[in-house]
Amino acid sequence: MTDHVTHGGFAAIETERQEASRNRAAAERGDAPLLPYERLWGFWEFTYANSALAIATWAFLIGGSVGLFVGPKEGIAAIVIGNIVGVMLTALATTPLSGRYGIEQFVALRSQFGYNGSRVVYVLAVVVLTMGWLAVLAMMFGRSIDGLAALSAGEAANPTGIKMIVAAVGAILVTWFVVARGPTSIKFFNMVVSPALVILMIVMLYLILQHRSFAELLAMPALAPPFEDNTLNFIIAVEVNLAAGFSWWPYIGNLARLTKNERTAFWPNILGIFGAAALGEIVGLLAAVALGDSDPTIWMTKIAGPVIGIIALLFVAFANMTSMANILYTSIVGLRQVGTASVRAISWGTILFLFCVIPLGLVVFYPQMYDGFFIFLVWTSALNSALAGIGIADYFFLRGQKLDMRSLHGPQENGPYRFWGGFNPISLLALAAGFLVYVLVFNPQTLASLPAFKYFTASVPSCLAAGTVHYVLTRLFARRRGWGLYP
Repeated sequence: MTDHVTHGGFAAIETERQEASRNRAAAERGDAPLLPYERLWGFWEFTYANSALAIATWAFLIGGSVGLFVGPKEGIAAIVIGNIVGVMLTALATTPLSGRYGIEQFVALRSQFGYNGSRVVYVLAVVVLTMGWLAVLAMMFGRSIDGLAALSAGEAANPTGIKMIVAAVGAILVTWFVVARGPTSIKFFNMVVSPALVILMIVMLYLILQHRSFAELLAMPALAPPFEDNTLNFIIAVEVNLAAGFSWWPYIGNLARLTKNERTAFWPNILGIFGAAALGEIVGLLAAVALGDSDPTIWMTKIAGPVIGIIALLFVAFANMTSMANILYTSIVGLRQVGTASVRAISWGTILFLFCVIPLGLVVFYPQMYDGFFIFLVWTSALNSALAGIGIADYFFLRGQKLDMRSLHGPQENGPYRFWGGFNPISLLALAAGFLVYVLVFNPQTLASLPAFKYFTASVPSCLAAGTVHYVLTRLFARRRGWGLYP
C-alpha cells in the first residue's frame, strides 16, 4: 500500500515536471507569455546576445559603404548619429512591451494591425527580409572560409566559387541545428563568442592604427563620393546608418521577451546593438579608407598578416553564425504565432529547416545577391522606420503601455483586436504613408532625393509620418468604432 502510494506520488511529480517542461518550451517558442521566473537573460546576458547579433561582417561592410561617401571624420559622426537614433527608436517600439509582458513580438502586433494584419507585416518584414539576411550572412561566412583556404594555400580567393557555397550551406545547416535545440543553446553560443569578438575588434583597430596614425586616417578623403555636395554625401552616410539601426526591428523584440524585466529589455540595446555595431562599422570604415577595399576578407589579411588574419577571419566567420542563430530563432517564434493551425502543428525542428530552404537555394543558385547588400539594407529602412513609428505611437501614446494578454492570446475571430476582418486599416494606411514618405524623400536605388533630405534624412520623416497618421486616425475613428481596446 505504502509502496503503491509512494510510486503514485513519484509518478504524479514526474507528470507535473514534464508538464512544466512542456509549458516552458511552449512559452520559449512564443505560444504563451513568458513569466518572469521563466526568462533566461539578465542585463549582461542580453548585452552579450545583442553584441553577438550586431558584430558580424555586415558591420564591416556598412562601415566600408560609409567610406564611399565620406572620409573617416565625417564617417564616424555618421555612424554614431545614425545608429543611436535608429537603435533607440527601434528599441522603444519593440522591447519595452516584450520585456514587460514576456510576449512574442508578432502576437503583440495584433494590437496594432489586427491578427491578419500582423501576418501581412510578418511576411513583409520577416519572411522576405530575414530569408535574404540569412543568405547574405551565410555567404559572408562562406567568403571568410574561402579567404582562409586561399590564404593558407597561397592562392587567390574565389568569392563565388564552390568553397564559398559549400561553407555557406554548412553555416545555414549548423545554425538550424543550434536553434533547433532552443534559446538555451543560443545563450551559450552568444556568451562564448561575443566577448571574444569584441576583443577581436579592438585588436583590429589597434593594427589599423599601427599602419597609419589616427590623425592621418581622419584626414583621408572618401573613396568614391557620388556628389560634389559634401553635406548631401554626409546625410546619405547618416541614412545608411539609420537603416542599419532600424534593421533590428524584426528581431530584438523577440529576443527581449527572454529578459527579466522592462529595463533589462531596453538598455542593453544601447550597449550591445549600438556599441558593438558602431565599433564594427568604425573598424570597417577605417580599414576601407586606409586600404581602399571594403571587403573584410581582403583587408583583414592585408592589415594583420597571414597568422592573425586567419584567426580574425575565423572569428568573423563564426560571428555571422551567432547573428544567423538569433534572427532565425526570432523569425520562427513569430511564424508560429502568425501562422495557421497547420503551421503551428509542424514540429519546431522541421519548421526551422523549412524556413532555411529558400536561403539555401539563394546561396547555391544566386550568390550574386551579396553584391546588392548596400541597396538591400537601405530599402529595409523604408519599411522598418514606419513600423517603429507606428509601434511607439500605439504602445506609449494611445495605450499607455497596457495590453490585454487574454485578448491577444485568445480566439481572434471575434476578439477585441479583430478590427475590420482581422485587419486594422488605420495602421496599414499609416505603414503605406511612412513608406511613401521615405521613397519620395530619398530613393535608395538611384540616390535621388528632395532638398528636405539634407536636413531631415528619410528614415526620421518616415517614422514620424507613420506614427502621426496612426495616432490621429486612431483617435478619430478607431475609438469611435470600438476597435482594439483603446482606452
